[in-house]
Amino acid sequence: MAIRKARTWASRRSFIRTAGVALPASFAAVGAGVGAVPVNVAAAGEPLEARLARLQDENAIRVLNQEYARHVNAGTREALASLFAAPAAAHIDPEVRGVTPRGFGEHDRIEIAADRQTATASIEVSLNAGTAIAPDCTVVQMAREQGGGVVEWTEHGVFENTYVKRDGVWKIQRAAFRAV
Repeated sequence: MAIRKARTWASRRSFIRTAGVALPASFAAVGAGVGAVPVNVAAAGEPLEARLARLQDENAIRVLNQEYARHVNAGTREALASLFAAPAAAHIDPEVRGVTPRGFGEHDRIEIAADRQTATASIEVSLNAGTAIAPDCTVVQMAREQGGGVVEWTEHGVFENTYVKRDGVWKIQRAAFRAV
């Protein structure tokens, strides 16, 4: 019995020694794919300064989208309007109660125009909505006073937004939700 354990221990040690040499290379290969950003074929010949500027623009648009979701979720419609190039165009359906990004943003696509003054994005989200129950009767009024009386639902879809850069700041030009 003691011999078997010793052999098992020795074989495990040899496996770890053998695998230990192979693991760093395989982890490096896997690690390169985990955090790597896909390289755009057009960006391959792009100068470093131009790439950095494009990545900064993409990040600014991501932050803008996060602010958009935060204001929708908080119900601060006036602050939401400040994110738009034309604040009067910041119409949000009153049934919309919240926006949640889907899949941690890994399927979001942001495309910056060559002049870096306009951009488009497709952002996968779950949209939470609700509408008051009709008709207006005593039971429904009692439910509303207790925080109910609303039919709520969730829709999965994509925000297809366009952006414009004004005075060096990205603003939403148009935000459109498409259910999928």
